[in-house]
Amino acid sequence: MANDNLKGIVETAGRVVGTAVGTAAGVAAGAVSALVGKVPTPHVDPANEELYWREHHAAEPYFDRNFSFEDYLPAWRVGWEGRRRHAGRKFDEVENDLKAEFHWNRGSSRLLWDQARAAARAAFERRS
Repeated sequence: MANDNLKGIVETAGRVVGTAVGTAAGVAAGAVSALVGKVPTPHVDPANEELYWREHHAAEPYFDRNFSFEDYLPAWRVGWEGRRRHAGRKFDEVENDLKAEFHWNRGSSRLLWDQARAAARAAFERRS
């Protein structure tokens, strides 16, 4: 009978510990998924972004009048698209990706990354 009582106590203690551990694990998993889901992907309307830069580009401190709006457009595009793709991250964390994207998609732009970097950053950080 003593063995049966001891066995019952051990089983009950095991269930209590198992329940506590399971609950703690569930709470931790829920917290992690809540944190991961906290960074919403911003809505980016390319037409609105282009219109914004078309209207404001000349006032930007980096804008060099030796280049045209069309020269800067691929840099702004990389920035606003990067903001959506890299939501929750900082420009400096994703700059190498944006630089590669700019070089792949710059078309006939005469800018090199060193000249386009400030424009890409401005578009990336515009609504953050």
